[in-house]
Amino acid sequence: MGEADGWVFTADKGGVLRPSNFRVKVWLPAVRAAELAPLRPHDLRHTAVALWIAAGANPKEVSVRAGHTSVSFTLDRYGHLYPESDATLRDRLEALHSTVRPADGVVIQLSQ
Repeated sequence: MGEADGWVFTADKGGVLRPSNFRVKVWLPAVRAAELAPLRPHDLRHTAVALWIAAGANPKEVSVRAGHTSVSFTLDRYGHLYPESDATLRDRLEALHSTVRPADGVVIQLSQ
């Protein structure tokens, strides 16, 4: 296995492709060809996180996958992508309430 075999993108003569060269020689031409300008590499990361959340990943799962230092960071940065979480929790609590029989005639009412 050659030295360049471990790299997805290599410099013209093999070896490491520096970030500035990657941007000029690979990224920008691809973005222009796809008519996606202005698109930054970090935008792909944000899209991945948004897709994980849309697929139902909880904040801990997103935090681990994204390599964030904490779940707090994930929620601070991407919490706006969980708008339905309150309604989902309310639905789960209502379903739980309908299956649980309170002891001693105690009545539990959930308000919306």
